[in-house]
Amino acid sequence: MALMKYIRRKRISKIFLITTVFSVSCAGEIYSQTILEGGPMLGVSWYNGDLNPQRQFYNMQPAFGAFVRFIHNDRLAYKGSFLLGGINGEYPTNSVLLREFNDQPYTFNRTISDVALMFEINLFSFNHPYKQGTNFAPYISFGAGTIFYKRFENDEEKPYFVFSFPFGAGVKWKLKNNLRLGIEWTTRKTFADDLDKVGFNNSVQPADPYGFNQWKMSHNNDWVSFVTIYASFTLINKREKCDAGFY
Repeated sequence: MALMKYIRRKRISKIFLITTVFSVSCAGEIYSQTILEGGPMLGVSWYNGDLNPQRQFYNMQPAFGAFVRFIHNDRLAYKGSFLLGGINGEYPTNSVLLREFNDQPYTFNRTISDVALMFEINLFSFNHPYKQGTNFAPYISFGAGTIFYKRFENDEEKPYFVFSFPFGAGVKWKLKNNLRLGIEWTTRKTFADDLDKVGFNNSVQPADPYGFNQWKMSHNNDWVSFVTIYASFTLINKREKCDAGFY
């Protein structure tokens, strides 16, 4: 019994000593952790659809916008973004033949507005307050969004919103405590098939290129892609003690 009490006292003494040393080493150390950041985005955009089924980075147009990112922890963030981008296309081309129409040239050019809310998952730990070497991380993202454009139907030009499913990937670097840079490629699957229809009485009807005279959700829905570079600046910091944990 005496031996057991001695061993128990030794264990308690060791635990107390370790706790005391850790507390003293942390005393007075306060860490600042970014929880909200935002900044501008600049890049290019393009379209895939009936007039450009497969080619990426084709007929690229300027795109720009801004975003905010709420940082949940070193692996997960939530991002909201707004982008303005141009898309265009033409017919005929070597890769597209629409038998329902003649070869009279058709071109379209329009500007779209994109709003997206996305989850970001870092593949590496990024900007961890207590770990070294977390200044770089690739990430994947996905979410939901909407695209605003002008729809041409029934001899009227109407503003229209359509649901989109955005997803993509990117990389980001922390240059300073309050500054980060990144580049990303994101694609929007839209639930519309007339982004490439501009005007009335066109020589080609991209919304019904094969003469089906009906719209189907699964039929050649248009896609929009963005490649952007961005800079983000700290908007809100959260101050933590070193023993407070990371979320």
